Amino acid sequence: VLANTNHANPTKTVSASNFLRGFTWENTADYDDENTEKWTPQGITTSADALDVGLYESKKVILIDWYNSGDTGLGVRLSFIDRTASGAASYRNALLVEPYTDSSGNANFKAVNVHGGGIAWYGHLLYVVDTNNGIRVFDLDHIYQVTAGEGIGRQSATDYQAYSYAYAVPQTFFYQAATLSSPMRWSFIALDRTTTPDSIVVGEYAADDTVPASRLVRFSIDYTTRELTATSNVATATWAYEVDILRMQGAVSINGTFYISRSNGASTNGDLITWVPGNTVTIHSGALYIGCEDLSYNRDANELWTLSEHPGKRFFYAVKADAY
Repeated sequence: VLANTNHANPTKTVSASNFLRGFTWENTADYDDENTEKWTPQGITTSADALDVGLYESKKVILIDWYNSGDTGLGVRLSFIDRTASGAASYRNALLVEPYTDSSGNANFKAVNVHGGGIAWYGHLLYVVDTNNGIRVFDLDHIYQVTAGEGIGRQSATDYQAYSYAYAVPQTFFYQAATLSSPMRWSFIALDRTTTPDSIVVGEYAADDTVPASRLVRFSIDYTTRELTATSNVATATWAYEVDILRMQGAVSINGTFYISRSNGASTNGDLITWVPGNTVTIHSGALYIGCEDLSYNRDANELWTLSEHPGKRFFYAVKADAY
């Protein structure tokens, strides 16, 4: 996929505190991801999550997922962004799909109709949160190249399509959320390479006080399998905290400090909140651009990556992590 990028990511200076670098999306007469209302970007992860060396097959890579905001059942797509060249980036979009056996006994696949509020890349696996159900896991070592066409899944024995995308990324397994008296809202996710063992942090979005207080939860992850640490196929959280912060869009933990993005509507900059458990939060008001979303940390480059979701104000960028 990265060898066949077909859209440009122009560089962009973004109004965010301690800004390091940023990009926007292709905006041409033929293809306009910067302004489309059909798709909305949500989650971000980088090759620094995938591998500790920070590169994936010698490339600096960013992955961003988009949910189909046009309510037409197109599911979730994934942007593969190559930013290896200094000051330049390019990308290609692919479709996330769920394989299944159809009523005729044929191998088939369908779109994944979830919000996809956050993603985390670890080794060959991509973790995607499913708001009401848990975490879906996709295998980046097994990406399907499909035929051109507007259909989805099997059209014939030799024709599989993915809503006009050239590549489909298959789901390989699923972590089903346990039944709780106050069900978890799986809103965002991030990898933490500063713990031993590595871990993921999952959190909840809460728009207002009418829903249960928002929580952050941590799971250990096994670097040998790239899967969550589990006993009898059950992954159990190692830590959980009711933080009760409204409008959290992303959270990443770095050496015990949590960095939390909070959105403030479609016309006001978002906040970056830092917090060490046991202490009060510090709110860096307006530190992130309008419509801030998921977060990802690149330790070697001291980069805290995020993105903005609104049409016409749609960027992805890094700020200096140790400035907070």
